[in-house]
Amino acid sequence: MLNKLRELFTSTPNDQTPPEEVLAAAMEKVDGRLPNGLFHQLNRLKSDRIPRRNTDYLRARYFISKGNSNSAVEALKEELRYFPDNEAAARLLSDLGGGQSAPTRLGDAEFQELHKTISRYTMVGEQRLLCMYTQAKEVCLKDVAGNFVECGVAAGGSSALLAAVIARHSKRPRLHFAFDTFEGMPDPGEEDRHGKHAADEGGWGAGTCAAPESSLMEAATKLGAASLVKPVKGFFADTLPVWRQEIGPIAFLHMDGDWYSSTRDILVNLYDQVVPGGVIQIDDYGYWQGCRQALAEFQAERTIQLEFTPIDSTGVWFIKGAGH
Repeated sequence: MLNKLRELFTSTPNDQTPPEEVLAAAMEKVDGRLPNGLFHQLNRLKSDRIPRRNTDYLRARYFISKGNSNSAVEALKEELRYFPDNEAAARLLSDLGGGQSAPTRLGDAEFQELHKTISRYTMVGEQRLLCMYTQAKEVCLKDVAGNFVECGVAAGGSSALLAAVIARHSKRPRLHFAFDTFEGMPDPGEEDRHGKHAADEGGWGAGTCAAPESSLMEAATKLGAASLVKPVKGFFADTLPVWRQEIGPIAFLHMDGDWYSSTRDILVNLYDQVVPGGVIQIDDYGYWQGCRQALAEFQAERTIQLEFTPIDSTGVWFIKGAGH
């Protein structure tokens, strides 16, 4: 049977193949080069949003074969969040140098200390994390009214960072609301592309960036800020309309929804609650076409012009002005 499966996946993948057979066929190839068809099937399994042992380990082996060690590290972290006893994944992560907390030379001593803890729990780049820390701290020091919100939490590192800023610097009581499916990304739409490539083609589409709520709370606990974090599970379209009244005014909003529809859901439901002087940081603006399109449409609909400040090649931030 495995010989037939290998022949099948090398030529014409079959999206009806049972998950256990996909994984068995991929494990047979683990010491060699996984065919593109098998990688497609592993990504299909991820899109089910059901944790299955070795799915991300095998995706990591494919990324390594393509010279993409960064994606391999992130896939292995994802594997180990759900299957911490996967010794093969742990060894491979260690071999890639991704098993330890990552130091940074950016920012002040406090940021470097916080980053050392959260680096294992986030895919957000160092410069974007530093911007988040800097702007959130400034909001606290200026005593801008409102809670903090992150839409798109994944493993929870950036939410833990924001909660830690509240704990250390806020002059008033605040909470940090953390919205995510906690089961992986929703399905992308036709607008969700990077250049010529559809979102799912690179291996980070539906069902990826997954982590349980316990990952978020573990990170926040390590920073002494778990009591300030309010996780909210579900798709933004379902949760944000229900929770926005309880959230109340927003002083800092981190938008990390990636896709067009997710970005629109955040803007439509939460933008008006961001107070003048509040900060909005957008993680995916420079990478995903759908994210940029959603923001452009929103500005056109509101007849406003948002003044984005670039952070790196991907992220931007801005301060909400009066009358916006």
